[in-house]
Amino acid sequence: MASHQSWSVPWLRLLALPSCAFLSMHHQGCHAFITTTISIAMRNVESLQSYPKSLRNQPRRRVPSTSSLMSMSTSDTNRHNNNNRIPRDILIIGGGLAGLSAAHYIASHSNRHVTILERELPQQQRIKTTAGSFAAAGMLAPQSERLPAGPLLDVCLRSREMYGEWVMDVERGAREASLGAAPKNNRYGRSGIGSRQYGGGRSGGSRGAMYTGEGAKYLWELTDDDGILSSFDDGPSPPLEPWETGFHSTGGFLAPAFAGDAVATWSPQPNSGKSYWLDDVQVRELEPQLHPDVVGGWWFPEDASVDARRLTCSLRAACAGAGVQMNFGPEWEVSSLEMSGGTCGGVHLANGKIYQPDSIVVANGSWMRHLLPLPVTPHKGQSFSLRMPNNAAPILSRVLFAQDTYIVPKADGRIIVGATVEPGAYDGDVTPSGMMHCLSEATRLIPSLGDLPIEESWAGLRPTTPDKCPILGKTEQWDNVFIAGGYWRNGVLLAPKTGQLIGELIVNGEENLSEEDRGLLKAFSWERFTTPGGGKALAANARYAATFYPVHKRSTDGVSTSVGTELGFYEGAAAARGDREKDRKAMFGFTDDEEAALERAAGLGVGDAQAFS
Repeated sequence: MASHQSWSVPWLRLLALPSCAFLSMHHQGCHAFITTTISIAMRNVESLQSYPKSLRNQPRRRVPSTSSLMSMSTSDTNRHNNNNRIPRDILIIGGGLAGLSAAHYIASHSNRHVTILERELPQQQRIKTTAGSFAAAGMLAPQSERLPAGPLLDVCLRSREMYGEWVMDVERGAREASLGAAPKNNRYGRSGIGSRQYGGGRSGGSRGAMYTGEGAKYLWELTDDDGILSSFDDGPSPPLEPWETGFHSTGGFLAPAFAGDAVATWSPQPNSGKSYWLDDVQVRELEPQLHPDVVGGWWFPEDASVDARRLTCSLRAACAGAGVQMNFGPEWEVSSLEMSGGTCGGVHLANGKIYQPDSIVVANGSWMRHLLPLPVTPHKGQSFSLRMPNNAAPILSRVLFAQDTYIVPKADGRIIVGATVEPGAYDGDVTPSGMMHCLSEATRLIPSLGDLPIEESWAGLRPTTPDKCPILGKTEQWDNVFIAGGYWRNGVLLAPKTGQLIGELIVNGEENLSEEDRGLLKAFSWERFTTPGGGKALAANARYAATFYPVHKRSTDGVSTSVGTELGFYEGAAAARGDREKDRKAMFGFTDDEEAALERAAGLGVGDAQAFS
């Protein structure tokens, strides 16, 4: 093998020859020699520039010798000039959490080279984007989501278990990739980061450090050209370190219930983690600001949260430190995949380049069906954030996850409120009706939120399948194509486990996975949507999923419409009570006294679940 220096420099020197030198080369075959040599030299320079600096001095394929170039026929020359495909080892389409988590696992556990293609620029995503990785509230809440028993709940619970250790690894990698030099007063060694939940103060943090490492440009808190921190967050002191993700696992989640709503009439799945029903007095011991009509609630002490946009940025920094090549911008958008002979032989980009990868991961969220015939559609979610005044006592101590709203306090002083569920829309518009829904439901639950200033509003897209489960693993149709997407409301939660599943599948092969992991990949395989005669099962699973995941607006196309799954929420407890009353009188002929007795039972919350399950 020849090193880069041994083959690229002679051709570059040839380019510097004066024109008279070329004119003197008039013997037979000279024209083909010159044309071919210049073409190869230019492609080698382009290919070299596209590789990370750390890989430029690695051994590369030897180019043909001068004698072999001279012996090329005209047809050989033309064929060589038309061979403009750029080889890649592992190519990941999509720079969100789905693609980043897989890239980070592969780069951290193997010597494989990973390239990520993302059509949006990082600085653009900091301002406005519909990418779910930036729009998500960051809830790690398989129990609060009221997931049904099955593989989806299983993979979500497993991913939640992995989160603490995984996020420490991400933060450590982001820190080491971003700091050009260790800060003089740094108290945190390579074995710890100093996050809130890990213990330790921040007085010895890295706010005075020079952020000159390769990963610094990806952090949520921006740095200037000299590596000096320019904070994006103006929250209360002490601030988060630039690489920190705001992971918070103290206090758990509380799911407050109004009489007769979806929380009051639900019971946790067996073996899904610790959960406690609290009555109206007990819930106010945890959260005194709850509305007086709250009749109780479920407390899930193991559910946690993270700042999704900080996590995405830190994971990019950690990937940069691990040697992942990341290409951002509209010129890197994938326009099509070239499928032939059971493999993907070419990835066509907007800039005209064609990559030829050994393995390709399609992980571009709600846009997956633009490249593959996947049943993935966007579910738009509108949200906004409030800001707690500096030095004010916090209104909330933990995340609240009610029937029609969630309220998520963050470590930087923000309170995120969300979200609508609007299937089929690709736009990122924030609308009056969407904001009215979020505002009314949040202030109905915590009236004092109405006095806080609104800081931001945004809309993001959730990539959603008909059964609300992800699509993971290899494809049956093409041997080098893998899929990671369709995570719906659980994209942030699923990042550690799905990154490990896809990464280990590519690096080690399916035969070397654990029995549990093989079972998960089978459950979430694309083939569940393509099995002959599987339409009835798909419709049944979609209807079943809709009972747990209603939406706010009906979709007008796709599988969900054909099977009637877009049901919609009740406007409130009164509407739910009215529908129950009509149903019971029609079916059983209940009297008004009997109806009143049943509604009193519903007011007990947990009793309602037992009476009508």
